[in-house]
Amino acid sequence: MLAVPSGETYREGVSADPPRNFLISTEERIRALTIGVPAYAARKRHIEDLVDRFVATLVEAHDVLVAKGALVEIEAALLARARAFDRKKLDRLVDAHNRYYPIEANLSIDRATGDYLLGGRRWLPEAPWTPERLVASAQSALAKR
Repeated sequence: MLAVPSGETYREGVSADPPRNFLISTEERIRALTIGVPAYAARKRHIEDLVDRFVATLVEAHDVLVAKGALVEIEAALLARARAFDRKKLDRLVDAHNRYYPIEANLSIDRATGDYLLGGRRWLPEAPWTPERLVASAQSALAKR
């Protein structure tokens, strides 16, 4: 049994509204139903999808190089492949996300520093997706296999 915010218990299959670690207000539910997904959420998902596609391509390239026995040149080949990616669209999306997210998500501002706050902590813009960062993500994905 899982505890739900109201202190009641949740039984699998009994409730159509499963427990969550967050609450959605009625206003937010109506907004989601009438307006749809917030622009920042759709944009972030698009960024994640592009990154996933690039990383999957690098993982596939890694697997091909391993199958060929070219273990020495893997990192250099992956970096060359990542540099060849057309990252213009990804860069534009990240730039737009960093510019508009604090406003669209209605982040509060720390009056002392002027920084945007997310969950009570300073919000930091997303770092650009460089070829080195893409290769590091691919290596991380490979390590998880």
